[in-house]
Amino acid sequence: MNASMLFVLIALGIALCVAVVFLWVLLRERKPMTQASQANANAKVYRHQILDLDREHDSGHISDEEWQQSRDELSLRLLEDTSAVDDPAAKTEKPAIWTAVVLAVALPLGSMGMYMWVGQPEALNPLALKTPDQVDPKDLTKMAQTLAEKLQDKPDNLQGWVMLGRTYRTLENFDAALRAYDSALKLSDDDDLKLERIEVIAMQRQGQFEGEPWNVIREVLQRDPQHFGALLTAGSASYAEGKFADALKYWEQARKPLDANNPDLEGLESAIATVRERLGMPPAKVTPAATSGLNVTGQVSLSASLKSKASPNDVVFIYATPANGDRMPLAIFKTTVSQLPFNFTLDDSTAMAPDRKLSAAGEVMVKVRVTKSGNAMPQSGDLSGSLGPVKVGAKGLKLEIDDQIP
Repeated sequence: MNASMLFVLIALGIALCVAVVFLWVLLRERKPMTQASQANANAKVYRHQILDLDREHDSGHISDEEWQQSRDELSLRLLEDTSAVDDPAAKTEKPAIWTAVVLAVALPLGSMGMYMWVGQPEALNPLALKTPDQVDPKDLTKMAQTLAEKLQDKPDNLQGWVMLGRTYRTLENFDAALRAYDSALKLSDDDDLKLERIEVIAMQRQGQFEGEPWNVIREVLQRDPQHFGALLTAGSASYAEGKFADALKYWEQARKPLDANNPDLEGLESAIATVRERLGMPPAKVTPAATSGLNVTGQVSLSASLKSKASPNDVVFIYATPANGDRMPLAIFKTTVSQLPFNFTLDDSTAMAPDRKLSAAGEVMVKVRVTKSGNAMPQSGDLSGSLGPVKVGAKGLKLEIDDQIP
């Protein structure tokens, strides 16, 4: 039995226990309070008062005269009350059967209904308790398919389309993710959604923001020059293009309004320090990469069998991707075939985005690709090579370009 079913059974059990208590109270027979029964109850009180009076007299606290007078009064009242008789018309109250039936049905159903309305029923799904890294891709794919089917019946569910887009993005099904974001943007002209969408486009292009992504960034910044998400994305796009001065400008502008408790502050300051280092400027803060030394180093070379298929000016991309299969590079370096063999270092200073750090990865795949077009997207005829997974911190790797993309 899974945890979800166990929770439902326990919740229903508790509701039924409460219902049983109500049923016992409502179904038991109860004798009505009559005039005589009330008098008998009062008589007990009088008898206790007489006993207390006798004890006070025996102890000498009251005189004989006071004791006798008080005792006579209590005795008289006792006689008056005990002379009452039961009302012959009084009957035993009948059990509240219909009320009990209604409660027996309504209480459990109402409890579960209330939970489904104001609670968090999605927490009963084991997938909701896992992080994206812990969710099996097959489960995530199935969840995306189920959500997509529901959205066909309810296409006006904005949050549903956003969730579907993010799920497809995690699965690296970028075409499906873009379609989901397009459906969401038909319902809301939200700038954050637009930025999420162009990030998917950039991921699809392996970090390239030219064209539509940059157009969207500029449109958002024109409307709101201090839009935090747009400034971060503009900095990441500039950094990926090697325009470090522009990246520094955008990130420093995003940094200005943040207070010391902002959770984005540390990552942003680290990115600023990294780009200042690339520009040869004194860092305002020592970066985590500089203190940890977590990088990957080695030498890349071109195999003899492929030398005839490469030209000196062909672009060489050397990059590292997460070992879990994510194709978005954590760090990347660009050179040309004329520089081969080339000694490379991949670290946080060569990161494509400030929130994706090589130093934070345990293991990576180290890859190289040679392209005549200079396009970051793999194309037929490109030369390639890879090795791994290797641990971050590995030194002296030998990476050879020994394959050609069909």
